[in-house]
Amino acid sequence: MNYANLEKLNALLEHLIEDGAAAGMNVAVITENSKWMKSFGNRQNVPTVEAATLDTIWDMASCTKVLTTTTCILKLREEGLLDLDTKVKDILPMLKDETVTVKELLNHSSGFPADINGYKAMTKEEMYEAAFAIEKQPELAGKVHYSDVNFILLGLIVKQLKGSLDSYAQEVMYKPLNMNSTTFNPAPELKERCAAYEDLPARGGVVRGIVHDGKGFKFEGVSGHAGMFSTIEDVSHYVEMLFNGGIYNGVRFFREDTIELLRTCTTADLNERRSVGWVISDPNYALGKRFSEHTLYHTGFSGPSILIDLDKKIACVVLANRVHPSRDNKKILTARNDIHDAVYALLD
Repeated sequence: MNYANLEKLNALLEHLIEDGAAAGMNVAVITENSKWMKSFGNRQNVPTVEAATLDTIWDMASCTKVLTTTTCILKLREEGLLDLDTKVKDILPMLKDETVTVKELLNHSSGFPADINGYKAMTKEEMYEAAFAIEKQPELAGKVHYSDVNFILLGLIVKQLKGSLDSYAQEVMYKPLNMNSTTFNPAPELKERCAAYEDLPARGGVVRGIVHDGKGFKFEGVSGHAGMFSTIEDVSHYVEMLFNGGIYNGVRFFREDTIELLRTCTTADLNERRSVGWVISDPNYALGKRFSEHTLYHTGFSGPSILIDLDKKIACVVLANRVHPSRDNKKILTARNDIHDAVYALLD
């Protein structure tokens, strides 16, 4: 790494905290043979102040979609239990739609709406029923349209085939990648390490150690679209595995054809560039100016973002609580291009 430019990155991140872009953040820059990680700001500001530390556990929000759910689906594919062209109804017979495929859920080209309409008034069982009854919207045909519904259904595919998204993720991802602090529904002894999120009086005050996402909360913390908690160290292990061609600690985690699938745009003729789960090298996203042809990217509502450049072998992981204590704070959303430009400058 260019250590003079590392000082510039450090200064930028400190400025973002001072400017209130997030209460706190943990940041990692990972290359093929180096890793830099640092904590900034606080994991909690109210009701008391607690500094962020490198072992802080963050709500991954929609990064759950790409880290946990996409990985589990790819593992099911490697086991031969499904393929990308598998009809979802073949696995979830309760689904009303008869044509949507696993790939269309993964790359958000299903035509399903973004959300479950009216979910706030529903029970968990009613939400499942509404997801199964979801119908394609004609105006979304032939388009990428980001949708929580897609990944709720993918999580239910894992549950149908393996009994539990949570336990399957532990078995095939978290344990093999030594993601020892990664989980759904953190145990009580882990909650003191969790970052704090929005102050929601209806849920008893500041959300901490419990999923922030409203649908995830109604699904009791386990869903394909949100609910994963993790640390900066744990997420870095996933990146290191990708940079090593699917191998982690000398053991193959992903097959070579799975790595190639992650590098492939599956929506080349549509309005957005999507791999499986991930955005891939779409200039309309906050990737900075120097991303390569095979750059994976995803964000989460509560503040996290992950950029993994598979060609230049550099990644930037930002885990943050930008919605603490209020979701009105949008400063980090406009800062991501600057962060990524500063990260790429480390290669100079």
